[in-house]
Amino acid sequence: ASLLQAAGYGDTRVAYTGATALALAVEFVPTVLLVDLDLPDMSGYDVARHLSQHPQLQTLRLIALTVSSEHPGRELAREAGIERYLIKPIGAAGLDELFT
Repeated sequence: ASLLQAAGYGDTRVAYTGATALALAVEFVPTVLLVDLDLPDMSGYDVARHLSQHPQLQTLRLIALTVSSEHPGRELAREAGIERYLIKPIGAAGLDELFT
């Protein structure tokens, strides 16, 4: 969130669990959601599946963040409604590329 704010994307929220991410997304209705695939309570794939099925969030852009570059992960991401699959760490230049 601090990297997004520093890049000028000021209206951000942070969730450290999948359950919190689901609740915040419905409350906040973001345009873009960056989801870590390795959350403590559920996978980021599960978060993405839930969000992509929510009627209020049909235009939400889901972007996965992970430390793994394995191809099966990319396929799971697509199946979950994830638009982009980014390998961490991602810097300011990578974020700018997402939003241009």
